[in-house]
Amino acid sequence: MNYSFTGIAYLTLFLALGFLTYRFFQYWKREKDLVSKLLLFFAVLFTLFAFIKTIGGLFFANNQTFLIGTINAGTFIQALAFAVIAYFIIYIKFPQISPWWGFLPIFILGLVATVLSITTPSYPFLEESGVINWGFQTLLLSILRFFLFFVTFIPAIIIFLQQFKTSKDPYAKRKSLGIFLSLIFSLVVSLLDFLLINLLKLDPIWRDVGFIAIGIILFITLLLTLPRPLPESYYYIKTSKK
Repeated sequence: MNYSFTGIAYLTLFLALGFLTYRFFQYWKREKDLVSKLLLFFAVLFTLFAFIKTIGGLFFANNQTFLIGTINAGTFIQALAFAVIAYFIIYIKFPQISPWWGFLPIFILGLVATVLSITTPSYPFLEESGVINWGFQTLLLSILRFFLFFVTFIPAIIIFLQQFKTSKDPYAKRKSLGIFLSLIFSLVVSLLDFLLINLLKLDPIWRDVGFIAIGIILFITLLLTLPRPLPESYYYIKTSKK
């Protein structure tokens, strides 16, 4: 078959991220500040990543060359997204430091991961279960890609957890909790995808189930936090910068 369960999983994630991108676009149109722009960039990049994987999984599941292309393109897109998250974290939590000190090191490491991905042989294939096995590249590359997830997502998780704890508005608490849970699931799925599946010989289907779970959580969060009549109550994280 030319389609795969992996493609369906990425489609679920793509639709949820597309909805998230639309919501962040609405937020940017209203605020027109740096925080809203960074969140929009972050959402667009991960939506693009999910779109590329969806196309590969649904229409080119038996085309190894195309699947390898999605691996390399996905690695670069994620590198840029991680750098944007790092910029966002420094801007929010350490306003006295230039955010570029967060962006540049992460982006450089992401470029290293991209080069390793391109130069390392990879042999993705479609398993009988309908799941795409992306192939084990090298332990170094797997560790590096997971490290980029870890070093950017953990601070972001802490930021949204703090937002959940400190907010008195149930509406804002639901929003922060949903994004917090989505980031947690993303980190767990990345651990499965980059390390545990190959090292422990786990079934790759658990990775795809994780992507579906992330998509469902995002959908529920976005539906529960549709804009209310009072626009001032619809907000995301604000920085202490003036």
